[in-house]
Amino acid sequence: MSTSPILHVDGTSLAQVKLTGVGRCVARVVECLARKRPIHLFSMAHQEDLARAGHRDSLHQGRVIRLAPENLPAAHQDVSSWRDAVFGLPSSPFCKEKAGKSPAIYTFHRARQRHFGREVSLYHDLTACVVPSTHQKHIRQSTLDLVVGAAPLDDHAVANSRNTRRDLIWLCGLPPERVSWAHLGPSQCIEQHASETMVARDPNLFLAVSTLEPRKNPENLLRWFLTSPNLPRDARLVWAGPSGWLVDRDRLPKASGNRTVTFAGMVSDAALCELYRSARCLVYVSLYEGFGFPVLDALLHGTPVLCSGNSSMVEFAGPGVHFCDPLDIQSMDEAWTSCAAEAGGWNRQDLKQSCSWENVAATLEAKAA
Repeated sequence: MSTSPILHVDGTSLAQVKLTGVGRCVARVVECLARKRPIHLFSMAHQEDLARAGHRDSLHQGRVIRLAPENLPAAHQDVSSWRDAVFGLPSSPFCKEKAGKSPAIYTFHRARQRHFGREVSLYHDLTACVVPSTHQKHIRQSTLDLVVGAAPLDDHAVANSRNTRRDLIWLCGLPPERVSWAHLGPSQCIEQHASETMVARDPNLFLAVSTLEPRKNPENLLRWFLTSPNLPRDARLVWAGPSGWLVDRDRLPKASGNRTVTFAGMVSDAALCELYRSARCLVYVSLYEGFGFPVLDALLHGTPVLCSGNSSMVEFAGPGVHFCDPLDIQSMDEAWTSCAAEAGGWNRQDLKQSCSWENVAATLEAKAA
């Protein structure tokens, strides 16, 4: 009796010690796929390169971890704990012969040569090509290599938004019929809160969630927050997320009068859940986005959003979203005025239905078949 070839899924992004956006996304996709069918988790990264970068190195080139409904770790609200349990499972040798007859899903920056019978990739963004000045030289080069040499090798590409699909067709020259899109699901708890603590809305709490790097537009955000006459006198901004690149956190302003800015760094899922539920609003004035997890996470926690009216963020349009020009302080003020005047009680049921990890996994699986 014949059996269908095993589905290989790239787990390289799970090697981050502290999972940020892409790593959390890959964890959700892997979990959804493995809940439906057996998969082989693989990586094309060399063990020594992972170790040199300070990443987890138990999954590397030449090894696979078998995941299936019967051995999948129990779901955790803390995604890093779930990843640790997966990486603690036994591994086995990667079989090139079987791989050559099998489908594979690359979850971030696919290999620059083919290894599998059919190859599908999930694309998060190509922002290093669209706004190159906000990225380091090696990131710009690796994204350019992906656009020019790697992406055309895909049998099919799945983008995380309509905007990223347009970028793939435009920048990579991929035929439209070889590019699909599926909105990602939330990176934070929705059905069951990561924090069981009861919290109330704080009218003075403003929230920013992202890596601290130029594309997130921190200088302009802080200039607006600390100088706008329209914000509450005692407003305080909490910025949750790690330090990134090309931005010196110590040189950014942290107070003006009664207003304060706190850089909280990486926080636990439970702490981030409490911030989303208690904040007056999320401020996300990014210069360009492939998707925009914080916008989705905030809206699904009932928290209004003041965000840029560009790239993928316009795909969240609806109650609770107030768009602005991220380079225009007056435009940000106008968006805040609209946000402050909006009546509460809205519900983004549309996003709960359209932004689904199960849908992303099903799309990837179908295109890999």
